[in-house]
Amino acid sequence: MGRARTLVNDDERAVRELISDALAIEGHDVHTAENGKEALDLIGQHRYDLVFCDLRMPEMDGQRLYEEVQRDYPQILKRIVFVTAQAHSADYGPFLRTTGIPVIEKPFTLSQLRQMVDKMVGPSR
Repeated sequence: MGRARTLVNDDERAVRELISDALAIEGHDVHTAENGKEALDLIGQHRYDLVFCDLRMPEMDGQRLYEEVQRDYPQILKRIVFVTAQAHSADYGPFLRTTGIPVIEKPFTLSQLRQMVDKMVGPSR
């Protein structure tokens, strides 16, 4: 996969570090955020090729972040991938179905992560 500037947004430190470390090993430039507010600030400051985003987070959840991005940075919408265990929940399932945003369900494998990166930013060279 080509080098991509990527934002990893997850309140779970272990998940955030797993994704960011795996992407960094592959040569990507990775930034991280612990919640939607931090992620929104970073999106306003940098151009990202890919944004991995959890749904259930404190301060600003993934759905609210999506709505803010849709309003203020619509060019980013096609670069978002939700990473969640909530894909089929009553809270988030209907939202995910209406957005059409790709989802990686927790727990996931590194192979699934790589496949999603390849799908979103292009295959490995």
